[in-house]
Amino acid sequence: MERNVRDVNRFQLLRGGSGQSSVILTLCVCAVLAGQFTNPMFAQSDQRSMDSKRSLKSQKELSPAHSSAQELQPAQPKTQISKSEESKAKKDDGEEGTEREKEGTGKKAVSSLILTVKLALLEDPRLFPYEIEVEAGSDEVTLTGKVSAETEKAAAAKIASTVPTVKSVSNKLEVVKEVSELIAHKQDDMITRLVRDRFAQSATVKAANFDVKTEQGVVSLSGAVRFQVIVLEAAEAARQVPGVKAVKTDKVRIESEG
Repeated sequence: MERNVRDVNRFQLLRGGSGQSSVILTLCVCAVLAGQFTNPMFAQSDQRSMDSKRSLKSQKELSPAHSSAQELQPAQPKTQISKSEESKAKKDDGEEGTEREKEGTGKKAVSSLILTVKLALLEDPRLFPYEIEVEAGSDEVTLTGKVSAETEKAAAAKIASTVPTVKSVSNKLEVVKEVSELIAHKQDDMITRLVRDRFAQSATVKAANFDVKTEQGVVSLSGAVRFQVIVLEAAEAARQVPGVKAVKTDKVRIESEG
């Protein structure tokens, strides 16, 4: 700027001019030169040009990423479909594997000759109370235990011989007449326990603290209560136990308070 002013001054000096016209000319030239650098229109134009260049640069920088994103979008459904197909394939393989396992399990018969003979003996009411042991060889079974009659021993051998694949039966059952009594006593003990468990479910009967005994399926109660209705409740509870044939309460005393 200062250099341009000096050039103008030199030009005026060379012309030798002076006065008001020279001053005006000098100011005009300075104004023109200064306007080239400070004119708002030129500044705005430059600013717009710079903004336009920046925008184009940003678009160029973003366009590869945008195009890459567009290229990746079609691949996403393909990935989802492939995962879905893979999951379906695994599920199908699992179902087929389960069916194969079921088929393989169905081909194996999980049974034995001993269990088959025992189940056959338990189906007969005469032999049901007895504990009969079974031993098996290749085609022969051996019966051991105790029964109370010869007819029961013969029945056990006959039943075992009817089981498929059994060719012979070794009958080693012992006939003990007292066995039936032992079995009955065992059943009575079981009934007594079940009756006491039934009494424990009622707070009123439990508080009465009845003494319970069972003989050949007949339950006998003894003790002392204030109300007869408690005795009836106890007898009704004992009657619900399987195997009970009768309930005796003649030994229960009804006592008044004090």
